[in-house]
Amino acid sequence: MTARSGAGVVKEILPNGLRVIIEPLREFSSVSIGIWVLAGSRDEGNSQSGISHLIEHLAFKGTSRRTAREIALEIDSLGGSLNAFTSKEFTSFYARVLGENLSQSMDVLADITLNSVFAVEELSKEKDVILQEISMVEDTPDDFIHDLHCQEFWADQGLGKPVLGTQDSLLAVQRDQIVDFHGNRYRAGQMIITASGALELDSFLREVEGTFGGLQRGEEPAPRAPSLATPGICVRTRPVEQVHCCVGYEGLPADDDRRYAMYLLNTILGGGMSSRLFQKIREEYGLAYSVYSYHSAYQDTGMHTVYSGTSVDGFPKSLAIIREETQRLTEEKVPDIEMTTCKRQLKGNLLLGLESTSNRMNQLARNEIYSGRNITPEEISERIEAVTTDDIRDLASEIFRHVPPAITVIGPVSEAQVHEIAG
Repeated sequence: MTARSGAGVVKEILPNGLRVIIEPLREFSSVSIGIWVLAGSRDEGNSQSGISHLIEHLAFKGTSRRTAREIALEIDSLGGSLNAFTSKEFTSFYARVLGENLSQSMDVLADITLNSVFAVEELSKEKDVILQEISMVEDTPDDFIHDLHCQEFWADQGLGKPVLGTQDSLLAVQRDQIVDFHGNRYRAGQMIITASGALELDSFLREVEGTFGGLQRGEEPAPRAPSLATPGICVRTRPVEQVHCCVGYEGLPADDDRRYAMYLLNTILGGGMSSRLFQKIREEYGLAYSVYSYHSAYQDTGMHTVYSGTSVDGFPKSLAIIREETQRLTEEKVPDIEMTTCKRQLKGNLLLGLESTSNRMNQLARNEIYSGRNITPEEISERIEAVTTDDIRDLASEIFRHVPPAITVIGPVSEAQVHEIAG
């Protein structure tokens, strides 16, 4: 099946179920390609936490055709970039190269994705590397606070599992578990290929069909169990300079029609230097160097988070301002001038992002994963423009109905102190 949508985007579904979404762009000299596997930390069993990320690492450590050194040399010879990442709901292997190197980069990506040998000696070494990565994150409180907040917010459920895994879970993973997970998940029915930039449509499709056409569809995975928010207060007392705090609220799924209102709500609250929290907490009171908000959207739910890093003395006032500003959004209409400014900010960021083939390739994948269709920049712009002040207030009333539902803190404060400050 071939489907065409706006902006020259073509979607092809191979007989084995593999989805291919392509955006040829003649004005670009580079091309970005991604292989997306619909498996992440959310899909791991309790004894497998971190296995998706471990597989991502091992993919670069040798295949049936290339040694780890040969992979590294070939990547460098392309003159672009080739990398991978793991998230809670998918794993991505991607490259950005000149159009003339597309075929070679495609071959390397396909090889490491499908043909990794998972050598025992490499498994041991990569476990050590990831253990160091875990330690590095835990030693950086302004990074670790977000992982800890997510774990506490979703408790022991799928979305609460750390992408890196834990020290115990990582050490327990065996090679046969890796082979089984890869064999079950890295199948055509659970994979998407996206490409944007300097490519020729028909020849690229032929190459994809030649490389992936024989891949088995695989069985349909069991539906993901829902993850329910678990409000509460979590405190990790540490002798660090600042109090790092995340305040979390249950948000929206990735394909919720109100997501455009959420984009604006987040921008107004803490999405930039002109946002309410930045202006009040940092500029007016000087309580924090870093304060911002963000929304994490998943297949069936979401989480809206406000982060601040303050002194011990400034922590109570900062938390009080976060409460005040979230409540104000539920009670007062956002002034027209503020709405106009935030809409321009969002649409400007969108247009700037379109200048990168990597951003466009990523957007093609996320649209397919969460919406099942291409969403054009024009549609996004129109949907943002259509959001009203009533939409913002109604959404804020739903999101911030508990004040706050979850607080996670790392710093030189006790749990009793945080409970007292939080009221």
